[in-house]
Amino acid sequence: MDFKHFFSTKTKLPYKEFEDSLITEKNEEIHLINGIPRFVDDENYAAAFGLQWNIFSQTQFDSVTKQPISEKRLETALGQPLETIRGLKILEAGSGAGRFTEILLKYGAEVYSFDLSNAVEANYKNNIPHQNLTLFQGDILDIHFKDEFFDISLCLGVLQHTPDTIESIKELTRVLKKGGKLVIDHYKFHLGHYLSLYFFYWSCIKRLKPQNQLKVTEFLTKIFFPIHWYFKDSPSMQFLLRRISPISFYYGLFDLTKEQHYDFSRLDTHDKNTDHYKRHLTERGLVKVITKFKFEQYEVNHRGNGLECIAVKPRK
Repeated sequence: MDFKHFFSTKTKLPYKEFEDSLITEKNEEIHLINGIPRFVDDENYAAAFGLQWNIFSQTQFDSVTKQPISEKRLETALGQPLETIRGLKILEAGSGAGRFTEILLKYGAEVYSFDLSNAVEANYKNNIPHQNLTLFQGDILDIHFKDEFFDISLCLGVLQHTPDTIESIKELTRVLKKGGKLVIDHYKFHLGHYLSLYFFYWSCIKRLKPQNQLKVTEFLTKIFFPIHWYFKDSPSMQFLLRRISPISFYYGLFDLTKEQHYDFSRLDTHDKNTDHYKRHLTERGLVKVITKFKFEQYEVNHRGNGLECIAVKPRK
């Protein structure tokens, strides 16, 4: 991994590797644990996600499912052929177990990938060693690189789970080169959320400790998945189940085996019921956020997690 570009956002000094640490001239020290720089502690609001990604470490990997689910999602989000990212410096914010990291590396990007949680351990196991990957545990609100370093700032499935969407985008934009591309998504406001038990389940489960959250979501998936599967070809029953069931179910969206569908449900049922922060935006709301930054151009599309946005930083 390449540590020479890490930079203290407090003293504006570079970090240098020394034994099991990164240190600045003013003795700011960042520990390397299992070879990974740790700019934050494990105990934070994303701890449940860390547990999740270390358990379901390869569930969404295209190399495991043998389906190009992540590859198609990533190419659509980027708005350009994956063949064109070779040699680009890409910041991947909130990388989880590294499902998109795998694809970025496959197509030759120079990837700097981080997560707030110890999900970086899973990403390390999945994608290291690789000469084009630098992995670290850090905070999206304090990214330890100089201004205008990256060609692309990529952040999928993350912003709605941070303390502040606007401040997160501000930091992602700070480290983006002039003319660089910001690629983000966000949960979309949907009236159906308020006509279902969606928020009820979440408000109860999120209060539990991570290990207990996992036990509850595993139990709920074990109970509800067979019901979803039994009625998998009935649109009316799936509509009803989406109103009362706490689990995620993707039959018809992905060409997976029953066992793979079950694992996807286990993963995403945990994901949607354990996040500490959860926000939803309308398209108008996201546009309002994006226009604060005076991007040269931008587009917002309804897809992926709800809303996806591509914005280009002004060249001047």
